[in-house]
Parts: sequence; C-alpha cells; structure tokens
Amino acid sequence: MTLVVPLAPEPGDAVDLEGDALRAWLAERYALDGDRWLRLELVTGLGGQITGPSGTSDDLTGGIDRVLLGVLRRSADAVLVGAGSARAERLRLPATAALAIASRRGRLAPEDVPAPEDGRRALVLCPAAVSGRQAELLGDRADVVPVPGGPDAARPLLDALADRGLGRVVCEGGGGLATVLLAAGAVDEFDQTIAPIASSPGAPLLSGPLAPVGARLAGLLRDETDRLYARWRFPAG
Repeated sequence: MTLVVPLAPEPGDAVDLEGDALRAWLAERYALDGDRWLRLELVTGLGGQITGPSGTSDDLTGGIDRVLLGVLRRSADAVLVGAGSARAERLRLPATAALAIASRRGRLAPEDVPAPEDGRRALVLCPAAVSGRQAELLGDRADVVPVPGGPDAARPLLDALADRGLGRVVCEGGGGLATVLLAAGAVDEFDQTIAPIASSPGAPLLSGPLAPVGARLAGLLRDETDRLYARWRFPAG
C-alpha cells in the first residue's frame, strides 16, 4: 500500500491505496476537461534539475511518480518529448497514447527512436525545411511530420498533432521544449514531481529565454517518500 496525503487545494485525510484503486484516485484528481489541452509532466530535484548524474530522470524517480506518469499518459492522446529526451531516456512507445518527438534540426538517428510495435510508429515533428533529410535518416522507423515555421514554432507543432486527432498532449521534457511551450503560452497545466534529492550535475528544468509566466497552485500531494506532486495551472488567473 502507498500512503498519499492531499495538501491543496484543501488539506485532506491520508489515503492508503495501491494498484487500480490508486490509479483511479489519481485519475479523478488530475482530470482535465476538453478535447485539446497541453500539460507538462516533469520530475525535478531540489535544485530544479530534471535529470541526475546518469543523464536521465531515473535518479529522481520514486514513490508514486511512475504510477502518476502512467495515469497522465492514459489521459492523453499523445506523449510529446524533445529529441534530447528521446536520446537520453530510450523511450518505448506508450501503451495507450501516440509518441511524438519534436526535433529542431531533423537529425534523429534510427536508434534514437523506439522500434515500431503492433503497427504503431513514433511521430517525429520537425521544421518543414529539414523534414526530407529526417525522413531519409529514419526510413520506416517513424512517421516524419513537417511543421511550418521555425524550430521554436510551438503552436504549429501542437496544431500538427491536433490535425491527426491528437489534441490532448502530455509533454515529458526536456527543458528546451518545455521553455518553448511556456513562452508560447501553450501550456495549460504543469504537473511537477519534486523529489527530496539534491544532486549535481543535471539538466535544468528550463533552458533558454523566458519572460516571467505566472501560475496558480491547483493541487498538491505528498507521499510517504516525501515527494511532492504539484499541479500548476496557467494562466495564473
């Protein structure tokens, strides 16, 4: 069993759940309305890093973090990651959602992209100017989707997913992609796991210029590992 304590928006009694009961409890608390939204889902250390010394998020993960990750993936049509995260994390295709990889330069190699499973392939979204080269590099490993505009065209990237019926998106990093999406005002919710771990080195939570963006706290949980699970809603009002 796993002990989880609600702290916000109102303090609540601790719950001791596991398996399907825990997943159902989290799904109810993390529900988002509508056919089109974008949420960030990232785990950070106490210094704000999203990776640990291994170069992946594995150093920071624990408690109910992986259970919550599965719940958020099941709520989405697509899981979106940047090319750097795809290389570092060596992801597999999610069981219940499409996997979309955003590449600014169109230089992903076949080994950077998960193998097709059951007829499903990853989507690689990149600027139209480099999409031909990217398709040549990947062959039938993935479906390459040209995106109009430059490498930081967040809205066209999300439009390209929505055009394929993938309007509900959870972005799992990295920091560069998260910054681009926040700067474009495209993020509806940031679901942040805060691990009680201070370590170095590690990739920063945000990377690149970003004017201050206000958020409001929509929910906060704590589990028995002292990890905090915050839901930040945008815009702040």
